[in-house]
Amino acid sequence: KDKGMEASGDVVLIGVVNRQKDLEIALNEHWYRIPNRYAPKRRADYLALYQTHCFGKMGRAINYYARIRDSKLMPRRELLPDELNHPKREEVYKKLYLEPFKQLSTRIENRSRRRVSFGFTTLKRLLGSDEISQLFDILPLEEIMGRAMKENNIKSFHEYCLMENRRCHYRLDFAIFCKDGKIAVECDNEKWHQGLSQQAKDSRRDRWLKQHNWVVFHFPGRKIKEELNICIDELKKTAIALGGII
Repeated sequence: KDKGMEASGDVVLIGVVNRQKDLEIALNEHWYRIPNRYAPKRRADYLALYQTHCFGKMGRAINYYARIRDSKLMPRRELLPDELNHPKREEVYKKLYLEPFKQLSTRIENRSRRRVSFGFTTLKRLLGSDEISQLFDILPLEEIMGRAMKENNIKSFHEYCLMENRRCHYRLDFAIFCKDGKIAVECDNEKWHQGLSQQAKDSRRDRWLKQHNWVVFHFPGRKIKEELNICIDELKKTAIALGGII
């Protein structure tokens, strides 16, 4: 580790990559793109890359970081001229120009399966962490909800896997089992769930759950943070209507 950087309080932007091509561009061509409409307003000195589950064994973790040199707004068609048929070819992106990436000595894993979107941390935390939740002051939504349910004697199963054909078909944030039914609880990060593709996935998932007799709750992050008692009351009333928690 670079001892000088470790001692500093530089701001690090956590960026997400879910395509091998985008990772190769970042590592080899030293730039990264963010849709301008989602681009954080806060200035950052460094970029760290969170690789999603699409990367297999290297996924669900931060492995690389780099200093940000500059930025520029550009349409997608100029950034990726080999993808001119893409439906978002005219969308404007913020292009971050980067210094060569460094590999973290200890990869930062997402063991809690927290949903990761753009966020900020410090370089000191980045270089001293081995789990995603250590990077942020704010507790993950699932942890806030899990603690509240436990305090209210709502027995639940975190990261409950629904099997189909011997595979985990869907993984629930929380599952609650009642005498006459089942409750699925999802803690939704607004940024993650506002994209059209994610909304379509959520709709398919909800239809499947309801077909298999699950009552589905989607609690947005803002509601969990600001109206947690209302979320808990809704779960209690539903559990009572379903004969009580077993």
